[in-house]
Amino acid sequence: MITIIGAGPAGLAIAYELAQRGLPYQILERYSVGYAWQHHYDRLRLNTLKQISGLPGQPMPPSYPDFPSRAQFLAYLHHYAQHFNLRIHAGIELRHADFDSGRWQLTTNQGVQEAAVLVMATGIWSAPVCPAFPGDAQFGGPIIHSREYRNPRLFIGQRVLVVGPGNSGTEIAVDLAEHGVTTAIAVRSGIAFVPRMKSVAVSRASAWLLRTLPRSLAERMLKRRDFGHLGLPLPLGSPLDHYPVVGYGLPEAVEAGRVTVYGAVERLGPGMAYFSGGQSAAFDAIIMATGYRPALDPVAHELEFDQQGRPVLDAYWRARKNPHLVCVGYSYPNTEGWLQAMSRVARTAVAGIVKIQRRQ
Repeated sequence: MITIIGAGPAGLAIAYELAQRGLPYQILERYSVGYAWQHHYDRLRLNTLKQISGLPGQPMPPSYPDFPSRAQFLAYLHHYAQHFNLRIHAGIELRHADFDSGRWQLTTNQGVQEAAVLVMATGIWSAPVCPAFPGDAQFGGPIIHSREYRNPRLFIGQRVLVVGPGNSGTEIAVDLAEHGVTTAIAVRSGIAFVPRMKSVAVSRASAWLLRTLPRSLAERMLKRRDFGHLGLPLPLGSPLDHYPVVGYGLPEAVEAGRVTVYGAVERLGPGMAYFSGGQSAAFDAIIMATGYRPALDPVAHELEFDQQGRPVLDAYWRARKNPHLVCVGYSYPNTEGWLQAMSRVARTAVAGIVKIQRRQ
């Protein structure tokens, strides 16, 4: 039995590919299909076109807009699971997994199960990173992670600082500003912005070229706009090494005076934030858009991790320490959308599982 942990996009895609090959599998899901997508912020839309963001075997509905909403994508995931009759057991949480004598022993909230291959597809949403700042206990106002943000309603009439200029942080800052909230964003280092691709052909061709071209040629091809004059400079190093922010909503909001940019947060005080460069400002609330780490605690002892905290995997997404452990959805490509890459990644991961089973 091949056991997949998590019924999000990665888990569903792997299940589909296994089913196509007639391989025995099951999905264990702690909550429900696409659970994380039930709780993302209201404004969220896909950053990649629907035509390239569907899971293997079923495109998104023609009625969907080019960039589907959170709710639309969640509905698509539920329909996908039902359409292919994927074997999902909800309400089962993996608590610990040990590999012994060629088999996995899976300790769950409903007892112990065995598996020949374990596929971790739990994503990152359940493991938010929320660094502490000196003085945060004295701040006095709410300090929440972006995972808890839904919409601007609770922040109307307040001064809000967003910490972290990734895709979530920039979208939340723009969302707040568009609803009249006095908004600022703290930027510790550079940001690489890219336009929202509106051509399916260009999206596919550019992703393929950037994957296959020699690095020096790919770097020359990949141009980024520099918004350094707005306090949003490009990151140092190669553009291939930086995960980009899609769309120019934040630079436009900064240029229009709706969002203020500060440097890195150095410390907090009562109702205050103090930044690098000696600046300070008063705030009522702070939203930490400081990212996530891979949710891999049950199998962490079977993995090696790189400096960014991502599992070290081979070309088939198998753990270097144990090829019977597959991890999908923890490393995001810098040159194409994750959903855009999903079908290819799922096929590759299942090909690696097939190789393991042939050796048994």
